[in-house]
This record gives sequence, structure tokens and C-alpha cells, in this order.
Amino acid sequence: MAIVLLTSGATLGTHVPALILAGRLRALGIEVRVDVFERLLRADELDRLRTAKRAFRDNFKLAVAAQRMVRDQAPALDETAVDALLDRWRAADVDQLVIFSGFWVPVVERYEATAAGPTRVDICHLDAASTASFNLFRSRTEHYRHVWMFDAERGTAPTSIRVGDEEPVPWARREHRLLAHGGGWGLGTYRSRAADLARAGLLVDVVTHDPADVADLPPGCRAFMIDPGWEAWQDGGFPPFGEILADGTVRYRRGHTHHDSFDLARHRVAMLCKTGGGTLIDSLWSATPIVLLAPFGAHEQVNADLWRRLGYGVTEQEWRDSGYSLDLLESLHRNLLTAREGTTDYAAELAARATQAEVPG
Repeated sequence: MAIVLLTSGATLGTHVPALILAGRLRALGIEVRVDVFERLLRADELDRLRTAKRAFRDNFKLAVAAQRMVRDQAPALDETAVDALLDRWRAADVDQLVIFSGFWVPVVERYEATAAGPTRVDICHLDAASTASFNLFRSRTEHYRHVWMFDAERGTAPTSIRVGDEEPVPWARREHRLLAHGGGWGLGTYRSRAADLARAGLLVDVVTHDPADVADLPPGCRAFMIDPGWEAWQDGGFPPFGEILADGTVRYRRGHTHHDSFDLARHRVAMLCKTGGGTLIDSLWSATPIVLLAPFGAHEQVNADLWRRLGYGVTEQEWRDSGYSLDLLESLHRNLLTAREGTTDYAAELAARATQAEVPG
């Protein structure tokens, strides 16, 4: 028997937390595998996904509008690939599935209908509100166990996927720099906002996704890059990541337990970004506050409102009005240190349930 984590490489804010969870489960002695939804898509659908990724990075408004038109991806699946996957699950007697993307729901239903025994299914919500893919199948997932990383109503982080084992870097040891990024696809207004802050005299590290992005960065910005050729459905590890050197080359490296950009976040005074669920997890475990940028859809707006209300983030305008106060950011950092206390470790909880399920009787 094994636990299978069902993720999507279309968004690293979904995929990377699943990889982190898988590593933590293996460290606890649990057999686990990660399956990526895009491995089931037909080749022509993957080409459409790559085209959309480029278009959305260039036009954030288009990306936001497209999210409102999300559809069931079942018609885009390669049936041969789906059948092969279901055969592997049945052969392994998989009895625990954790869904990180709603697009997996129809595939899981097919497995449940043919599995030898009952299957436990968790819906893992990385955001404080249901995302578009889960909203597609809301009525069909009511009987599953829903696990929320963030509770917007109560203002808590009841369960989480811990990133790394080190404690947050003390405030006095942090570089007075910001980390600006747009999530796994490089979406949003972060590059232009980072450039504006650099022109105002602030130091900013910018995560880019295309060598052409670097030319627009003013002095005060340092550029990093996620390998543009890397695709989650082609590779089982974390994305290659590195600093762009003066000659334009990049020395990529790859973390084994978590993504390398998290190590940057640990040493910075704030992240300048939109508020995807994976970013909230990074913020929590690095105790690095967020300077909040325009969200990608309604669920990220809920995330942003929650982070601001709890004192873990501040809008860019509010921070500008404060005179770019480091004291303000430090107060948010201290709030995040407190927020980490009492959070249930999802990996430990899943491992305990898996162990109990293996005990006869």
C-alpha cells in the first residue's frame, strides 16, 4: 500500500508543496509517490499549455480572465496514459490519495470504482479559499476529507506542510533586500513593481523566467532564474534555480528537500509578490512577510486579505506610505514567528493515519 500525491505541474504553488510533503513522508518511513496531472494530457494539449504559459506571463489580465473560464480537463486526457496509471495504482493497492488539483477528481472517481478496497481521499487546500479547479467539482468532493492549510474564517493555519527543518533566520541577520517573484509561472506585476522599488533606492532580488526579463531591471536588482526549459511532468525533482551572472550565464542548483528560492526568502526582509497558497506556506515557515501585489483570481484575494488582517503582510501602498519602514516589516516577521506555533504537521498526521490503516483489525 502507498500514499499517492496528485499534483499539477501547471502551477508550482501546487506542485512544490506536494514534493516537499513527499520528502517528509519518506523521511517518516512512508511509501509515497507523486503523480503529475499533465503526464496524462495529450501532446497537443501540452503544447496549448506551454503557449498559454507564455501568453499569461506577458499579459496578467488575460491570465486572470482565463482562470474564470476553467473547464474540466477530462476531454484532454490521453486514455492510454490514464488506463496505465490506474493499473499501476491497482497493482500497488493504493488506498490513500491526496488531491492538490481539482482536475484529478474524475480520474480518482474512476479508480474508486475499480479499486479492490476502500480508498481514503484527502482534498488538500493550499489556499484559504477553494481554487477554480476544485470549484468545478464542489458537489462531487463533499464526501472526501478536506484539509485546509489556512482557515480564513478563524484566521489560523490549522495544518501545514513544513518547509525545511531550520528555524527562521533571526531578523538582525537578514539582508535588507526584498525577494520579488510571480510564483511558478512568473505571473503578475512583480517585475515592474520591483523595478520601481529599485529606482527608489531599495535592493531587490527578482526571480525571472526568461533571459529577456533581465534587460528591464535597473541597478539595485539582482536576477535569479528558474530554468525555462524545466517542466514538472518531465522531471521528478525541484526546479533548477540559480543566479544570473554578469555574463548572462546561470549556475543552476536543485534542492533535495525544498525549492532553492525558499532559502532566499529566509534571508530577506520581505517577499514582493502575489499571494498563492505555496507563497503563503513559504512566508509562514520562513517568517518572511509579504508586500502584497495584485492577486491572481478570487482565491488569492482571500489569501491576501487574510495575510493583511493577521498582520503577516502589507500592501505595497501601505508600505510606501510608511516610508518603506523596516520596523513595520520586523513587526510582521514577529507575528509570523508566533503563527507557526500549534500548527499540525500534515506529513506526521498522514503518516500516523497510514500506519494505523496497516494494523490488522
